[in-house]
Amino acid sequence: ITFVYKLNKDAFRNGLSGFSILWGQLLSVTTFTLTFFLNQSYALWRNCYGYSRRLQGRLNDLNMTLASHAKRVEVTSTNNKSDVDNNVNGNVNGSVNGSLNGSVNGSVNGNVNDDGSLGSHQFSTYTEPAREVLELMARYTRVFNLLTYASFTGSHRPLLTPQGMRRMVDRGIITESERTILSEVQLPVTQRHNTLLLWMMRLFEDARKAGHIDGSSGFEQQFLEKCHVIRAQYGAIGDELQGRMPLAYAHIVQVLVDVILWMYPFMAFSSGMTPFLAVLGTGLLTMFYQGLFNLAKQFLDPYDNESYGKGEDPLCIDTLIAESNAGSVRWMNGLASTPYSVEKLRQGNMLQYQLPLRGWTIEQTTERIQEEMIVNTKKEAEEAERIRVEETERKLAEEATLVKPPTFLEIEITEDVEELMRGDDDDVCLTLDDENLTMEEALEKMEECTEKVP
Repeated sequence: ITFVYKLNKDAFRNGLSGFSILWGQLLSVTTFTLTFFLNQSYALWRNCYGYSRRLQGRLNDLNMTLASHAKRVEVTSTNNKSDVDNNVNGNVNGSVNGSLNGSVNGSVNGNVNDDGSLGSHQFSTYTEPAREVLELMARYTRVFNLLTYASFTGSHRPLLTPQGMRRMVDRGIITESERTILSEVQLPVTQRHNTLLLWMMRLFEDARKAGHIDGSSGFEQQFLEKCHVIRAQYGAIGDELQGRMPLAYAHIVQVLVDVILWMYPFMAFSSGMTPFLAVLGTGLLTMFYQGLFNLAKQFLDPYDNESYGKGEDPLCIDTLIAESNAGSVRWMNGLASTPYSVEKLRQGNMLQYQLPLRGWTIEQTTERIQEEMIVNTKKEAEEAERIRVEETERKLAEEATLVKPPTFLEIEITEDVEELMRGDDDDVCLTLDDENLTMEEALEKMEECTEKVP
């Protein structure tokens, strides 16, 4: 166009006289139409983003509500040591497997004293059946979220294939029995997430009837209402994608943009613009108008199913799934232990948990630290004395077991000894007290009697 314009400027200008007025009117229509088209496209993108976030939020609501109503083991100070060992098991370390492979420390922190009572820290934790229910619900939540996005996004659609289902079994996302049920269920492939939602509702009902979940009929109604909202949210995402924009509307906008861009050089030369400014203006106008139109088309594909944006800046499904996976165990972990004693709550003895409104001053904090150090020192001294006494008693007991009983000398009693003991011997030894004997005779008889003794 520039070359033709340079050959005959006057004829070119005369032939295009008034063309700028036509182009200006067409530019106004195109600008308004393109702006409205871009606004509607962004509204679709924003709606899909809002539905995804609300779906994520309602899933978190389910797990949060169940965690707060799960059955718990309440530790009381009257429990003896065997009860503590059987019910609390000291420190209960429960691990939760999932996408995060995180662990839950549902520990009851507290030292067991000699009398079987717990220390000052008395926490409650989930019962083992209630914990298993929460873990299963968390896993169903993760699988449901994954299959939901796989149903209306191309990036995760391979998970719905038989190979994808078997791969999820290999990676520990679902069990073999669950894969079999999902594969044989009489539903379209893209509707398998509905089965997971029904499993979650049924699991809640069965756990509540079994006594692992507390709550009345009002709680049940609230939980089921959350499930209905979840169904509405992921259904709205599919509705938005199916009715996002009529093809004729997008086509007429494309035609208008192309026409004003092709007509701009003629308008520029008809109005006396220099060739340099005409070329520069054509490039700028093309960049902005065509860029706005491409941006609108990218908004019409929020999950990058048709590669309008070629993978640039869509709603990141992996991020949404990862955040939902983290939320599936967040609430269960958060309520693994409670900082207050339910027994003291029932007794109305909650002064231990009351703190000053404005906190403690520095001086008060220092005094408290010193008092705690004194108390700890006394406890350590008492514990050391107790250990010393126990060690002394243990050593004394060991020494008592090592002392041998006294042995007695066994003497064989012969007939002569028996006769001597009975006094049956009639010889001269019995006359030692004879007063008529002389000293020499008495000594001789004493020697004779001594020889007779064995």
